[in-house]
Amino acid sequence: MRFTLKHIIFIFAFYSCNQNHSNSRNNIEDESGLNTIEHLKWLTGNWKSVSTKGIFYETWKKENDTMFSGRGFFISGNDTLFSEKLQLQQRGTSLFYIATVKGQNNEQPVEFKFTEFNKGEFNFVNKDHDFPQRIIYKNPQPDFLCTRIEGTQNGKFRKSDSNFLKISN
Repeated sequence: MRFTLKHIIFIFAFYSCNQNHSNSRNNIEDESGLNTIEHLKWLTGNWKSVSTKGIFYETWKKENDTMFSGRGFFISGNDTLFSEKLQLQQRGTSLFYIATVKGQNNEQPVEFKFTEFNKGEFNFVNKDHDFPQRIIYKNPQPDFLCTRIEGTQNGKFRKSDSNFLKISN
């Protein structure tokens, strides 16, 4: 098998996303105040994750000093199989990740509250949601985004990871 630059970048991104980076550029010495939207400004731009099942895109833009808006969608062939509207909102000292998923939750927004910054990961939690209960965003290297959704569904723990490359600002 001949490795192309795309293969090498993907392997590096996958490896980076699955490591605990105590020296990650997001692992700021003073973790107090990490509940501000400013610490997620690296997220703005367009991201792409390719798998054998299709392509997942996430786009984020800064609306103002207290809100980022985003969109996520998964395409397989010519079909959009999943679509969601996303927001990051700063409300006083609290930070929220808000997802409105087409065809789920009566298309009402679901809020996940920022709970901790741990080993370079931004954790958002909503224990009352059916699935997921936790959403994790991580930026282990410039132009790499690792996401995980996880929680209990039908009595079993589930998780799903996605590894993105930044395709434009």
